[in-house]
Amino acid sequence: MGTGASASKQQWTAADEDNTAVEDVRPRTAANANLPTNDMTGMTKLVEAKNKFLKIKSKEKNTACFQKQLDGTDIIKELYKRMDPTVTQPDTGDIKGDIQLSLKYNHKQQLLLVKVIRARDLVPRDLNGKSDPYTVLDLVPDVNGEGQKKTGYKSKTLNPVFNEIFSFQLDHSRIADTKLRVAVWDHDFFGEDDFNGEGVVDLSAISLNSGTHTDWFMLQLATDFSIKGELEISLEYEEPETLIVTIHKAFNIKAGNTLRNTSDAFVKCAISGTSFQYETEVVSSTLFPEFEETFEFTVPPEEFPSRAVLFHIFDKETVGSNNSLGQVNIELKYLDLDEPIRKRYPLADLKNESYKRAEWAQNAVAQEFREAMYAHALYRHPIFLRGIETKGRKLYSLSSRSAGSSSKVFLVNGIPG
Repeated sequence: MGTGASASKQQWTAADEDNTAVEDVRPRTAANANLPTNDMTGMTKLVEAKNKFLKIKSKEKNTACFQKQLDGTDIIKELYKRMDPTVTQPDTGDIKGDIQLSLKYNHKQQLLLVKVIRARDLVPRDLNGKSDPYTVLDLVPDVNGEGQKKTGYKSKTLNPVFNEIFSFQLDHSRIADTKLRVAVWDHDFFGEDDFNGEGVVDLSAISLNSGTHTDWFMLQLATDFSIKGELEISLEYEEPETLIVTIHKAFNIKAGNTLRNTSDAFVKCAISGTSFQYETEVVSSTLFPEFEETFEFTVPPEEFPSRAVLFHIFDKETVGSNNSLGQVNIELKYLDLDEPIRKRYPLADLKNESYKRAEWAQNAVAQEFREAMYAHALYRHPIFLRGIETKGRKLYSLSSRSAGSSSKVFLVNGIPG
């Protein structure tokens, strides 16, 4: 059970009572529930000593399991990740599954209670065709500094059952402006864990005044909630089928360069369902870039109900891929053909919207990396994949001519050093 889960379990069962009656709300645990309140000092010391002992034993147990379960596929996965961290990062088609949550709100104590029940149909992140999933929960925005809360991880399963409960201090007045983010991760025995999707729950869309709300939430790519700002756009339509798009300026966008607190911004513009797109010039070193560029698209009026204008603003990078600074999608079915519009639209991370374009999929090198990694695991080649030496110091290395990179992993007595 995750950190803080046992305390929150009692809060979960008490929430309904607290919402209907005023009672003594002193914190109680399973260890002290039947004791008088003036006998807490000795019990607190006893519980602390017990927890310290269990923490030590848990650490010993985790080390033993680590030595027992580490095999060649773990090594090959880590070697590929060190060469190219994106090899195990998901794209849109590589996230699936759902997570089941129960939520309730304690009005008296102003606590949001979340029970992580289970997940289903996860994508396997390990080369054995399974995953070791756990979940991480937090609030966006986290006004009270509650931080992240984690469940324990479940070994070798794509349908984990957690049944862990967590509490978040949340004022009732802030519920409508708060989202609950629940991310699923694959626990790796060494190296960085792998992201396996997240569910975002808009608390304003859930009735927390009528007891417990239980539902399945679809997993998707990670949402960047740090994106901010607005994009000013004009749209005008000329018969017979010309859509005129003007990108004027952006306001208070996210800083692509955090050291200089600036961005080198440009905007890509396209029509959903088509392959053609325009791109503005780069406006350097500002969070308020002015573009003033106009583009024309051919869009017959009968296609308006199924089309949208897609805007994606980026920070230009000299090395590596450009950083997303947010998107705006405008559905044409709401456009008045007789009235030009000029309006500011809020920027947001819309990568999970259905209008996501195919060009944002993995590049060819990353796909080649992934296929090679799985092929090595499937055929258990090279020979070390069939068994890991648990004595002495071993060095495993991997190199790729096409990528021009290499990586190394050291093991000392079967444990990564």
